[in-house]
Amino acid sequence: MSTSARAEVYVSYHQLLIQEQGDEVAPFDVPNRLTASAPGAAVILTGLHTGVVDVTVRLVDAPPTEPDEPSGGWDEVHDVQLVSFTGEMRLGGFGMGLADSLPVLTAHGPGRYGMRVHARGRDVAEDAVSGVPAEFYQVTVWPIDVGPQAHARLGIGVAQELGLPDKSREIREWAKQHGLPQSERGRIAGAPPPQHVPSPVRGVAVADGHRLRVVNPFQDTASVPELPAGLVATAPDSLVIRTLKRRGTVDVLINWQPTAPRFPAESWEESEEVEFVTTTGVMQVVSMSSDEDQRPNLTYQGAGRYGLRVHGRARGGRLSNRPRESYLLVVWPIELGPAAARVPG
Repeated sequence: MSTSARAEVYVSYHQLLIQEQGDEVAPFDVPNRLTASAPGAAVILTGLHTGVVDVTVRLVDAPPTEPDEPSGGWDEVHDVQLVSFTGEMRLGGFGMGLADSLPVLTAHGPGRYGMRVHARGRDVAEDAVSGVPAEFYQVTVWPIDVGPQAHARLGIGVAQELGLPDKSREIREWAKQHGLPQSERGRIAGAPPPQHVPSPVRGVAVADGHRLRVVNPFQDTASVPELPAGLVATAPDSLVIRTLKRRGTVDVLINWQPTAPRFPAESWEESEEVEFVTTTGVMQVVSMSSDEDQRPNLTYQGAGRYGLRVHGRARGGRLSNRPRESYLLVVWPIELGPAAARVPG
């Protein structure tokens, strides 16, 4: 037995959210660039920043029999798992409330569910007619592990069954208030707190002359490297990434790591790794725009020597699960401080 419903959902900040009432936060990191989940929440990334998308929800009793790859006119498809603590997970646009015409996704109650997301038109929404959906999503949900035994494994409702007060909300609130660096257990007294690694940032940038430039825009006096034969070329305080487009917008994803990544990123067609130095500690992708208040700084840890791995891939056909021309920039520190950034003269 299956249930299906369709609605136009208003989104903002490129996000459809699936949540239940509570403090659960949807994940920021979406490795497959379509959907990801965390206990009590999930996110679906849309191509459209703000506007209306078409969403169909299908509730089924068993995993779909169709292959988990694009077919039937869909561009992309990915599976994730949902964990519901209340059995009341609903879909809506980021900051826009729930879509009342769509059903509860976790109709079998608290437990673990599978979710398959199909998407079409994420790369054409920018050319769409205002108010007319150009992006389409199909969200299929089925139960995996629900019922009393699943509740016990997930710790759902245990306090109520024992007649004890549920302290989960108080615990989360305490953690928010006390989860500060000076409160961390096990740190040597007086030691500096560990450096926070920013969450990945996704945006678009404008290529010009087959180039994406990475410089300090407030002190743009560095020499510009020659257009590389490969993906990237470096000079002190300056980087150039070669694009396929002579001029136009490309997707850019910036991912910071504390050390050099051990494993290659999947689904990228080519990659190149370089070292570079910054004497100012400010390196930004020129003309990049994102949902952040400020343009992201690749070298937020200050002056020094850094590693950079650039991944690139091109746009596929209209009915393809490959995104438009995109670049992933993975950055990590090698040696920090003015001495490390000194350029031999």
